Amino acid sequence: MENKYKHDLYEILCLKTFGEVFEAYRVDDYDKMIIEWAERELIFGNGSEKLLILASLNLDKHPDSDEIDRYLRDYMLETNMVMPSISASSITWLRIKAWFLMHADTSKEVELRLHQIPAFHPSPNSRIVSNICWQFYGIFNELYDDWGPDYPSKASAMSEADILDFVRCRVKPFYRILCNPDWAWVLARTV
Repeated sequence: MENKYKHDLYEILCLKTFGEVFEAYRVDDYDKMIIEWAERELIFGNGSEKLLILASLNLDKHPDSDEIDRYLRDYMLETNMVMPSISASSITWLRIKAWFLMHADTSKEVELRLHQIPAFHPSPNSRIVSNICWQFYGIFNELYDDWGPDYPSKASAMSEADILDFVRCRVKPFYRILCNPDWAWVLARTV
């Protein structure tokens, strides 16, 4: 898993919103993600005082979550940023999952990441998002369902490269949709 995804603040807030609503998909390192984002922003020239304080919290051996939340809220007020809705957070969560599938290094990583996506998206806000989750679940079943010696899984007869290509080929159209801001707007509002 060498590919390190660099989350922006909006994505971190989406993951936090999604994790608060769906506990099973909660990420445990929001604080670390926020501090790393703040450090990257400073490197790229964002000179906000709140951002400087946020980034400096990484100097502490164990940064205080309450301080991170406080300065993050202050930064959000300073930039007029609001917490994303659960619908927008669902789209972002799924887009990040698709990114990791597109950039997986091994078939074991692909199997694990596909296994972590539910067959039906837990948010009833978008049938299209639920359908994309169902498609990803179908890729998992097509590759890894093993019905015994007479009906082995498709992946068992494929090379590592073939499995990665198979998944990338099937995930790519959905990833393009999830990355398109116009589609994301539609997906977040479709019921």
